[in-house]
Amino acid sequence: MHYRVTEDEKRQAKTPHHIFNINIIITHLFMSMIVLEIGDSLELLLIPLISSLVIGYLYLTSKKVAQTNTWFVASHWVMAWRRGRILLISYAIAIAMVLLYLLIDMVFPGGFSMNDFSTEGTQTSLGEVITLRFAAVIIFVAVLITFMQTGIAVYDAGNGISNPAVEKFLPRNESSNEELGKGDDEIHHAATEKMDEEK
Repeated sequence: MHYRVTEDEKRQAKTPHHIFNINIIITHLFMSMIVLEIGDSLELLLIPLISSLVIGYLYLTSKKVAQTNTWFVASHWVMAWRRGRILLISYAIAIAMVLLYLLIDMVFPGGFSMNDFSTEGTQTSLGEVITLRFAAVIIFVAVLITFMQTGIAVYDAGNGISNPAVEKFLPRNESSNEELGKGDDEIHHAATEKMDEEK
């Protein structure tokens, strides 16, 4: 839905999406690559921790912006926060998978290990490798989906477009930005709007 907005409102509405995407680029691209090169599995927990702090910032700021700014700007902060929830859910699922593996490994120690066929006779924990890979896939899918949605939201914010489904979480009032109707440029976003409504 198009809304009557100023250029300043368009610029402010892009901010939460930029913060979200910078968070994904820094934590999930650069930090994960560095940790995989020089760190160990335990240090990978820093990635969801730092990302969760940024998502927490989006949540707190969305509450403040809803009180102090226009409906259009606040709606984009709410959308960024709600997309951040998808990442938080993926982190929770991934951590639950790792904890389940650790529990099984405590009950059946060494049950998921395989000989490395090295002269030292070392073993590789297949359970750990498989669990970490599956957990990474879950987070990767969530990152990919939210990154693409947020890229579209930046375009929408720049064109005075917001998802009217946000009204469920941010009710409109008489001072809210005036609705101008749907435009031709929104047809391509139908699938994204449907996903936003299902969240």
